[in-house]
Amino acid sequence: MNSVTDYSLPGIGPCIRLVGAQPLLPVLQAAMPGWALTECPRQSVEPDICVWQQEEGYWQQANALPRGMWLETAVGAACSVIADVAGAFLRKQPNYIGLHCGSAEINGQLVIFPESHRAGKSTLTSAFAATGYRVFGDDVLALTPEGEGVSLGIAPRLRLPLPDSINAGFQDFVSAHQGPSDHRYGYLVLDERLLAHHGVKRPIGAIILIDRDNSVTTPKLSSLQHGEGLWQLLKQNFADTLSEQVLITKFLPLVKRIPCFLLRYSDAYQAAEFVGRELKRALHDQPSTYTPPSQAASMPEAAALERSDQRCWRACKAAHEYSLGDELFVIVEDGGAIHRMNVTSRAVWLLLQNEAMDIDELSKTLAEFFMPVSREQVSKDMSLLLAWISHSTS
Repeated sequence: MNSVTDYSLPGIGPCIRLVGAQPLLPVLQAAMPGWALTECPRQSVEPDICVWQQEEGYWQQANALPRGMWLETAVGAACSVIADVAGAFLRKQPNYIGLHCGSAEINGQLVIFPESHRAGKSTLTSAFAATGYRVFGDDVLALTPEGEGVSLGIAPRLRLPLPDSINAGFQDFVSAHQGPSDHRYGYLVLDERLLAHHGVKRPIGAIILIDRDNSVTTPKLSSLQHGEGLWQLLKQNFADTLSEQVLITKFLPLVKRIPCFLLRYSDAYQAAEFVGRELKRALHDQPSTYTPPSQAASMPEAAALERSDQRCWRACKAAHEYSLGDELFVIVEDGGAIHRMNVTSRAVWLLLQNEAMDIDELSKTLAEFFMPVSREQVSKDMSLLLAWISHSTS
């Protein structure tokens, strides 16, 4: 008969049961060293997260996996369990919001870099640790109502194998701190100097959007509008039960007081050194004139209206509007999606709130305002923008 052992975690309670799966315990302890996993009396009610050892792997069940999941390795099982543990913690802390980001502490403040597809946030987080900065996690950070980040005490997890081009100093660090691993992932074993324990808090100091580009020879840090940081937080969080209207009211005070940057880099170790060295100076730079592209700009040409379209347009009454710098965030209906408008689309929205106008009238007005932009270009943009507005607010 398989042995059954229950474990508790601070802030959650008894939440993990291992059934004959004791080989998984040291992997979990290494992967979440900043969060004490403690054996507790066997519970009369089955805990939310249960793992059974099978001949060739593990079987896990959790609230997020009601039908269960088979996992081939102990590391794979640990990855799944940790994701469920993070979710359980956030559900127990309704005032916290889970952010999908990496984070590192620089001069007593957290720099967070939201998830961006294959941009390397876990590698960059690990590189910050390699350069001597304490990290708060590479995937999930809890955000308090006061704008502080809360560490969950979970070690960074690297995708394996590491690329051959990885910096030699970083490679040495990874080798010296290599923890549990399989053919896909490997955890780093970090002490409390390099990995914040569960529950440690620090204020958020900056948001950095990351763009890994192999053609970049030296890292570059550019200022972005505050709206870009807000947009990333709205898209990269785990608050599935909160509407975007609620989220924007929670994020807006934070984003207004912290800068947002774009980091372009090819080598993570070099980038971490650069950010740590340059961030203090960069925080005092003047805001950039960079304007995020309108959402309409990414629409296919086929979606554009005919420029000869003579229909008059008028903006509907919005339920909520939030101004942030030159940008405007609009929620048309309570509980509805949020729409981000840059300088141009915001001008159109304000014009159409005052009077009904067709494409030609809008183009003429805006061409005069944004001189020397050609009326032809403005007309083309308006046909795209109106198509997007009518589609996204209908």
